[in-house]
Amino acid sequence: MKTIIFSWHRAGLLAMTLFLSSVGLAQQSDLQYFRPNNKDGLNVFETSKKDTTPYSGLKVRVGGDFAIQFQGLSQSNSLQEDTLVDLASNINLPTANLNLDVQLADGFRMHLRTYLSSRNHNESWVKGGYIQLDKLDFIYEGFLEEFMNIATIRVGMDEINYGDTHFEGPIMREPFTIHS
Repeated sequence: MKTIIFSWHRAGLLAMTLFLSSVGLAQQSDLQYFRPNNKDGLNVFETSKKDTTPYSGLKVRVGGDFAIQFQGLSQSNSLQEDTLVDLASNINLPTANLNLDVQLADGFRMHLRTYLSSRNHNESWVKGGYIQLDKLDFIYEGFLEEFMNIATIRVGMDEINYGDTHFEGPIMREPFTIHS
């Protein structure tokens, strides 16, 4: 029969975990002109020009991306002596991104993506980021309002995903011929 020993350390750790998870959910505030990072943002190329969230001061949204991949490799050659190293299937070390989205002013937002990795890296670095302007009211009220109703100004560096071919190099194909 197993006995479970009550520990104040375990109880405190459990309480802290529950508290931090509720704080994490509370931090997901709505930002102006923001494309959701979840399933609601699928097949959405640009942020909406509808101002559905009123500006109520500085807001910070903390998020992240996490990946852990299974890798199964094998190799062989046609020589009599097979001198290749045996490869095994295994799980790669995880990689992650830390995303910060900050509502700086009315219609003025910043995105910063920091790359984190556990494979041969003990540091992190900025992967990309941009400033997005959907209103120019911080200059003066109504500045270029009609233009900004149809335009978004985005300044910075961000790798926009255009689909699977975006990640491939130039495609080298043999010429297509029909034999009769």
